[in-house]
Amino acid sequence: MNEESNSTNEPEQARMSPWTAVLAAAFLAVAVFAFVYQNAKIDGLGRQMVASQQDNAALRSSLTQSDAELQSALEAVRADLASTRQDTSSAVAKAQAAVRKHADLLAGRIAKQQKEQGEQLSAELNQVKESTSETATELNGKLNGISSEVGTVESDVASAKSNIEETRGDLQRTKGDMGVMSGLIATNSKEIQYLRDLGDRNIYQFTIDKIAGMQKVGDIQVMLRKADPKRNRYTVDVRADDKLVEKRDKSINEPVQFYTARAHQPYEFVVNEVKKDKVIGYLATPKVTVSRNAGGNQ
Repeated sequence: MNEESNSTNEPEQARMSPWTAVLAAAFLAVAVFAFVYQNAKIDGLGRQMVASQQDNAALRSSLTQSDAELQSALEAVRADLASTRQDTSSAVAKAQAAVRKHADLLAGRIAKQQKEQGEQLSAELNQVKESTSETATELNGKLNGISSEVGTVESDVASAKSNIEETRGDLQRTKGDMGVMSGLIATNSKEIQYLRDLGDRNIYQFTIDKIAGMQKVGDIQVMLRKADPKRNRYTVDVRADDKLVEKRDKSINEPVQFYTARAHQPYEFVVNEVKKDKVIGYLATPKVTVSRNAGGNQ
């Protein structure tokens, strides 16, 4: 029976040996591949580490150089700041010295100007005092002269009043050519001035030439038609309110009367002197110029 079992096991062993070799070879191949892969990976990691170390070294070098440059720049900045502080301190000191010097000069000038102004003011005050004294003396003299002149004026006023009263006595009233009682009639320049000073009528003096034609007197127009110096007679045309009226053969100092639409009282045309082709006199018109038609309607 043992022989049979041995003979049975040998074929089985013979059948198992090839697969074992294959498995062993495969295992060996996998082990070799894994070893090679691990070695390649380790080599790659080594190269990366070397490159990283090189990069780190370069970075350290660059940082060292940058730090040196930064330190150098900081030293330059510190030096500039120190120089600037020194220059600023020097400039401030110079400015302060200049300000003190200018202040001293200004104070000296102000004191000098104040002294000069005080002396000038004192001199002007003395001059004013002298001028005031002289003015007071002149005023006293003038007041004395004025007092004397006032006395003279008072005397002249009294004389003028006397002359006015005398002139007023010479003036007369008479009826005009329209039968209306006239105002005071002046016969010369002195009496005409008195009428003007009374102020109750407007007075317009005139000299009318025949050759001049129609001439304006006050608010009317007059034209001399005829003048007779020997008989002291004259003829005129009077234009008032666009109406032409002839006043024929009138005598000197006669109030030639006519109405206008602007007044209740008549205008009075008085000739004081008749010359060849010329008459001289005055026109007296009312101060109040109210329309006669308006007065009639009232």
